[in-house]
Amino acid sequence: MIDKKDVVVDGEPSIVTDIRKLIGTEFSGLRFDEIPHKYYLGGRELPSVTQITHKFKKETDFADVAVNYARNNGFTPEYWLDKWKFINLKATVTGTSVHEYGESLGWLRNGHPEFITDENKVKYVADKGWLIPTRAKEEAVLKFYDEFPDGLHFVTAEAKVFSNKGAKSMVKTQFAGTFDLLAYYVDKNNHDNDGLVVLDWKTNKSLVDAYNRENGKYLLPPFNNMIDENLSIYTIQLSLYSLCLRGIGLDVKGCRVIWLKDDGTYELIKVRDLSSDEGFKDNF
Repeated sequence: MIDKKDVVVDGEPSIVTDIRKLIGTEFSGLRFDEIPHKYYLGGRELPSVTQITHKFKKETDFADVAVNYARNNGFTPEYWLDKWKFINLKATVTGTSVHEYGESLGWLRNGHPEFITDENKVKYVADKGWLIPTRAKEEAVLKFYDEFPDGLHFVTAEAKVFSNKGAKSMVKTQFAGTFDLLAYYVDKNNHDNDGLVVLDWKTNKSLVDAYNRENGKYLLPPFNNMIDENLSIYTIQLSLYSLCLRGIGLDVKGCRVIWLKDDGTYELIKVRDLSSDEGFKDNF
């Protein structure tokens, strides 16, 4: 099979081809084991971006929460713990499937059906160029690609990166992660705006936490100016991916969350790229 770093998409600017090759080459030493979801570099395990970001969330004692919830809503604490675990696992499995669909459709739309994942091959109709969505959030992914913004060029999907590759990404605890989609924006009116955009699919029921906003619940220092909610964690997460790319000399212009909804629609949300802030990397 063709190595993704050697892929060329018809009609893309040469800089996009060069960036794809650079990413594939610079981060080629990273190994990822799907089960048990671990990253290795030179035989050494690296913590994931997810593990790094969740250090800034206050731990929740769900056993204690379940006791109080059972007291107010009936059933036993064990019942609610099992119910919450079931819901969480269902969301995780669904999210994985939707991400694979997004990866597969991205490559297909850019002329490379050979990168359609095994799970999605049954959805592929070759003579029509279709990848059939089978759930609402996949419909949202399809809608996103149907409405792919002008000037935005697909670079790669599910790219695995790690920190400390270059001086600009040096952190105390080296980490690794996988971002869902990378695109390159070309502004035909002002090329000073040209650059990379890091995007991630998100399938959460909600990205914000109304209770924590109303009651002033924040992340742990040094991010205690950010509400404890998914959107804050994702802001840090995408910024860490951006930090890795900046480390190999790439120009990142922005980060976006693509929020996929249960009604088959999506919302493209701009989040702040903290990696450009002085001292950001010192927090890790």
